[in-house]
Amino acid sequence: MKKKLVVYLAGLLTVLGLGFGQAQFSDVPAGHWAKEAVERIAACGLITGFPDGTYRGNTNLTRYQAALIFQRLLTELQQGGECVKGQGGMSEEDMTAIRNAVQELAAELAALGVRVSALEDNAASKDDIARLEAAIEELKAMKAEPAGMDEAALADLADRVEAASVAADTALAQAQVLAERLDAVEGDVAALKTQVEADADSIRALNELAVLLNQDVLSLQDRVTALEKQLGDVDFGSFADKEDVSAIQEFATALRSDLVRLADRVSALDTRVSGIDQRVATLESNAFTISGSLGLTYQVKRAWGTSATFDIDRLFTSNFSTGDGNGNGLTVDEADLGQVEEGKTTASLSVKFSFKDRTAVSSPGKLNTYPGLTNFSIDASVTNPVAGSTGALNLTVNKISTTLTVANGQPLTFTFGQSVKNKFTEYVFDNDATSRGHGFVANAPFLLGGTTTVVYGSKGANDGDNTYFRAIRSTFGLGPINVGASFAQEGLDQQAGGGVESPARTAYGIDVKAALGPVTLTGEYFGTADNIGLPNPAVSGTGYYIKADAGLGPITFSGNYRNLSSAITAANMLSGDANYNTGSSNNSAPFAGDQSGFGVNLGATLGIFNLSGYLQNYTYGGTTKTGGNYGAYGASVKFGLGPVTLEGFYRSASQSNTPAASIPDEKPGSGTYTSTLGGTITASFGVANLTGYYTNNYVANTTTLGAYGDASLNLGVAQVKAIGRYNDSAGTVTTKFGAQLSTQPLFFGASFMGEGATRTTGTTSELVYAFGVKFADFLFANSSFEVKYGAYDAQNVGSVLLGSTSSAFDPKVNELYNAAGANSGGVKGIYFTWTYWDLVFSYADFDVVNNGNPTHGQAFKIAYKVNF
Repeated sequence: MKKKLVVYLAGLLTVLGLGFGQAQFSDVPAGHWAKEAVERIAACGLITGFPDGTYRGNTNLTRYQAALIFQRLLTELQQGGECVKGQGGMSEEDMTAIRNAVQELAAELAALGVRVSALEDNAASKDDIARLEAAIEELKAMKAEPAGMDEAALADLADRVEAASVAADTALAQAQVLAERLDAVEGDVAALKTQVEADADSIRALNELAVLLNQDVLSLQDRVTALEKQLGDVDFGSFADKEDVSAIQEFATALRSDLVRLADRVSALDTRVSGIDQRVATLESNAFTISGSLGLTYQVKRAWGTSATFDIDRLFTSNFSTGDGNGNGLTVDEADLGQVEEGKTTASLSVKFSFKDRTAVSSPGKLNTYPGLTNFSIDASVTNPVAGSTGALNLTVNKISTTLTVANGQPLTFTFGQSVKNKFTEYVFDNDATSRGHGFVANAPFLLGGTTTVVYGSKGANDGDNTYFRAIRSTFGLGPINVGASFAQEGLDQQAGGGVESPARTAYGIDVKAALGPVTLTGEYFGTADNIGLPNPAVSGTGYYIKADAGLGPITFSGNYRNLSSAITAANMLSGDANYNTGSSNNSAPFAGDQSGFGVNLGATLGIFNLSGYLQNYTYGGTTKTGGNYGAYGASVKFGLGPVTLEGFYRSASQSNTPAASIPDEKPGSGTYTSTLGGTITASFGVANLTGYYTNNYVANTTTLGAYGDASLNLGVAQVKAIGRYNDSAGTVTTKFGAQLSTQPLFFGASFMGEGATRTTGTTSELVYAFGVKFADFLFANSSFEVKYGAYDAQNVGSVLLGSTSSAFDPKVNELYNAAGANSGGVKGIYFTWTYWDLVFSYADFDVVNNGNPTHGQAFKIAYKVNF
């Protein structure tokens, strides 16, 4: 409460200073954080400063000074001076807080008075000192006995008693001064309490002056405590004289002056440091890093025979790999050896300047901020550089957005730029993955908490087709029901060579979603037309669907009815992200075009059992998928027993009520329903994973069964992985096995590797194996040596020279590197590499036989690279 009181009084002092002229003090620097407050209370006459024109802001406020300030403040309130006119009053809550704080402060001051009174009672009085002095004089007057009193000792005792008298006088005077100061403060507080109660409506909160008063009270407590301790342990013979006290006072005054000057210098230094921090932040935001490398490579390649180029990545990794040059994620489909290159040394210098993400603000008002808007780098490379060489600089934009949102988070926002992306529904104007062109999107509030979206732009930008698009969508909610309406058009701006505006293609729709207890209903009606509004539109068609989804405890239900005309295509619906025939990863339309029908799905979880079933009946017109009447139904049960999961299923498909081995399903894409029965079993046992499957198509009278698995084992010094696969598809059997082994350095710093895989599918077979050893410390310090040997042999595959996949150790896939084909042969060779202090020597010697045609390829390389 005491702190609250002083805060309220300080706030009142601030209010009193509003609107008045400023007083100047020579030691209050410009820009000081308290300069305005000092000038305000000085203008009101509450503080006048010292005679030398200084304010001395770092000097403690005494209680006498505080009493004087409060007296001036109360006088100002009583007289209703200019400082308090029109400032308003305090609330009853504020007044109550002040009364409580005053009472608490008064109680604390009373306690301090009791402590001072105790000090006064324990101090020596003047009468005691007078009696002591009389006794001393009486002793002086006595005549010394021959063998008794020592005159010098008596004189010394008198001096000590006199010093004790002076010390006692000083202590008494200090106690009296302290009591007077406490009485003055108590009187001031009592007057303040009376004045606050009388003028409660005129007093307001907050400022720093009362904080100083609170600090003074705490300082007084510390001083009283210290005085009590000093008087209890006083040694009257150790008091300093007046000259010592004066010297200490002068030293304290000088020290205070030094502290004031030091505070001013610290304040100035803070200002300079703040400025430096801002400059450093600016430099950091514009900082960039420089990196680069200088590489020296000597390489020679030889080949003879049929000179066919071939890949060696299928055998093992090497320094002759050309990598993934075509960017398809494979390295085995690009040739490494078989070329003829004359030996030469190539020097390559590359330098790259990488900049941090750049934050941008809009111009000129700086009202929109785009953190990390762009990131770019500048690089250059020179082949075989010499002094004076120059290379072209390439600016690489690593990240950029040329479509920006304006007034983000506001009721009305705009997105404007080169990549306008927006989506209304899965069937109407779906273009959120692939931009339809340049333009803008505006979003604004609509009725009942809904939104309105407006889109306008040029299709494909300025590509010469003069095609533009415009679209609008509004949504609103009615309790659990949400409704949306969409309208979009696209067409030529004007016929070539003049004339009237061409009629636009139009896509439109209405969609509804309602949550009714455990049931969610979803529906959409949509359509398309060219020359809308004219008697004979060139293209016209509609579509709709209704879906119901429900959950009742462990049971789930989903049902739908749909009817989509053949005109419902991605082009007609202005949906660049969709394909209602083959499907698209950027669109989730539930039904393909040109069909009508219904479907039901059921699911249930009963303990460890998961049950599911489906029923579909639909008709395709023939424009998107093969026309006909289709039906499908099926059921499955799945359950788990610890690490083992089993599933069994039965499925049926028919066309025109005739059982069919396979029929197209109702979704966009190549999905099917089949007439099959079977099951799967999966098991996971820590280091091993196993899967078995059986499927019988009882219409086609074909059976597929098999199993595959993998196991990994870490033996500390060695790591082992094994895979296996067996697959019988309609009598064609595939067997596949493989294993990989690698070790940590063993004896003499040698580590070993070995791997091999084989598969056979009918007359097609593949075999690959490799092994090698690497010496970490070979003959010299920082020297390593590695040798590998490998071979690939294949019969009746697509290619011997290159691979089409890299699945040698994938148990889910039949192939190692190639599918079935008409080529046979193999690749084998040895590879050496020696590294000495980062200088790398590599040598490869390989043979390939492609359908009986041999090629021998060799390569030698020396490479060294430094980075900076």
